[in-house]
Amino acid sequence: MPSIFKRSVVIVSICVVSLSVFFYKTFLNKTPDIILNGNVEIQDVNLSFRVPGRISKILVDEGSEVKKDEVIAILESDVFEVKLESSEAALSETKTNLRNAEKNYNRNKNLLKNKSIPEKLYDSSETEYEIAVAKVKSATAAYKSAMIDLKDTELRSPVDGIVLTKNVECSEMIGVGIPVFSVMPHTQTKVKTFANAEVLTQIKYGDEVYVCLDSGTKFKGHISFISSEAEFTPKNIETKELRTSLMYRIKVIVDDPATELKQGMPVTISYDKN
Repeated sequence: MPSIFKRSVVIVSICVVSLSVFFYKTFLNKTPDIILNGNVEIQDVNLSFRVPGRISKILVDEGSEVKKDEVIAILESDVFEVKLESSEAALSETKTNLRNAEKNYNRNKNLLKNKSIPEKLYDSSETEYEIAVAKVKSATAAYKSAMIDLKDTELRSPVDGIVLTKNVECSEMIGVGIPVFSVMPHTQTKVKTFANAEVLTQIKYGDEVYVCLDSGTKFKGHISFISSEAEFTPKNIETKELRTSLMYRIKVIVDDPATELKQGMPVTISYDKN
């Protein structure tokens, strides 16, 4: 009986040790989740008028959703309307002059063939015709330019997105190229990070990851780029120990639009789903 008891104790001991080893390897000695530090890369779009003027209407505000080609601000257009009317009248006049010059030129060309007029008179009509052609071209260009200027009194969003900043108010005078709005496009938000060669062996293109804010908010994403060449890590990306290491650049795309992610914002990239 004692021998049976001893054998039982040994068997139980072996089982306990085996379970302990399994538990240690499975839970306590688990390979840590991959955690990388990175920065958000979003290219905000600064919108401005191509022509100067006084702002007549502002149709959106900060935080507004905008669609591509949506009118978001308008300049007073009276000056540009007058310019268009003037250029249209000038174009009409030059076209009339061209028709008359062409008729005179063609008539003189026929008369010259019959030697009914001196060649000098024909040359003069030819020069007048060429000048008339040039004036029509110039007037046409001015008319098209006036049309474009009038159209540009309406500021349209070039992208679907969200208005981040509004820099002007109604009735303000605005110059060419002065930012009126800043819009964050509804495009894929990207995060740039770096990893060493050891981490590189554990990740691959297309892997699902999580972009995490310091607040704990997480956004699902995936690895979209892994550089094949090593480079030095920017100081604002990695820890002090890794700043002098040769690292590989990695890009992550956030799967869904996330307004919480701002340009340059520091984030962590994790494989941990918890």
